[in-house]
Amino acid sequence: MVPEEEAPRRKGLIESIKSYAANVLGATRSRVDDFSAEVEYRSLRLLWMVVWSLVGLTSLCLAAGFAVLTVIFGFHLPPKYAFGIPALIFFVLALISLVMFQKTRLTKRRPRQ
Repeated sequence: MVPEEEAPRRKGLIESIKSYAANVLGATRSRVDDFSAEVEYRSLRLLWMVVWSLVGLTSLCLAAGFAVLTVIFGFHLPPKYAFGIPALIFFVLALISLVMFQKTRLTKRRPRQ
């Protein structure tokens, strides 16, 4: 059973900032909530774009490194399987990360109903 005289719940920092901003600007609370949701969405989208670009660049560098090792050791020798296949895999991973970066960049936030 929950006691009737429970301590009131403390507001969090974000809630305090939202209510202060709503009071200062004279805006409605829903407008401030929409603005904070838009900022959160854009920051997460930017974070994912950075993550995908780092994955793509790393994969591209590794693919180029393995491709150079394949050329150095020659195509007629067995190291082509040791270095050529990982080069292709990293190249495909770089292409996938490029596609994901483009998808993330072109996404739009769905408005609340």
